[in-house]
This record gives sequence, structure tokens and C-alpha cells, in this order.
Amino acid sequence: MSENNTRENNRRNAGHKKSAYEQLVQTLEDVKTEKISVRAAMHKLQFRDRPERPYAKVTKMGAVALFGITKEPIVLYEAHWKRLIKTVESGYLTKYMEYNAHRISHGKSSNHDEKEEATGVASVLASVFTEEVTADPNA
Repeated sequence: MSENNTRENNRRNAGHKKSAYEQLVQTLEDVKTEKISVRAAMHKLQFRDRPERPYAKVTKMGAVALFGITKEPIVLYEAHWKRLIKTVESGYLTKYMEYNAHRISHGKSSNHDEKEEATGVASVLASVFTEEVTADPNA
């Protein structure tokens, strides 16, 4: 048991992030020792830190992964991103969505203004190639 504690302390001191399993175990221990309430533990486990704005990474295969839009990253190769951006900038997608608005679900983030959402998609897609995007060595 003391060997595990030593390993855990070394890991903390080295600045490593805890794995999801280690975070879960720590949260359960905190509930058992009544350091936090069950409600606080559930809140801690359910809500992960999400990025404030979308960001991109280059994958090992050379594709561009866009994080922060959906639960899973949107991964496309450069040529596909450029075709998508061209389609959005042409106005086709916006017109199509306006025409079919009665059939389209707004998803969980339905509290945004529709016009703001439509222009937001174009700006996010355009920013993927206009901002400096570097490969994350941890990706």
C-alpha cells in the first residue's frame, strides 16, 4: 500500500495529469471519507472541462481534427476541409438550412441566435486554415 502511495506522490510531483481511472478512484475515496458530497462527486464526474472555443490538431495520419464543436472531433483531410469551407462560404449550406429549418433539429445548443450560428460555422471553419495551427506533440 505504501508503494502505491509513493508512486502516486511521485506522479503528482512530476506534474503528470491523472488518468480518468485515477480521477474516478480519487473521487470515490473523497466520497467515502466524506471530503465531498455525493452530489458534488456526480457533478465532478459528469462535467468535463470543455474548450471555450474550437481548436484544431494535426493527426498522426496528417488529417486535421477539429475539437470543441461536437462531443467527438471532426476529422477531415485538408482537401476535404477546403471543399467544406468553399461550400459554406458560397452560402449554399446556409440557404439549405434556412429552406429546411422546419425539419432541422437545433441540438443541445439551441439558445443561440440562428443567424449568429450560421455565421459562426463559417468563421470556425475559415479559422482552421487562417490561424496558425501547429501539430500537438501529444496528439
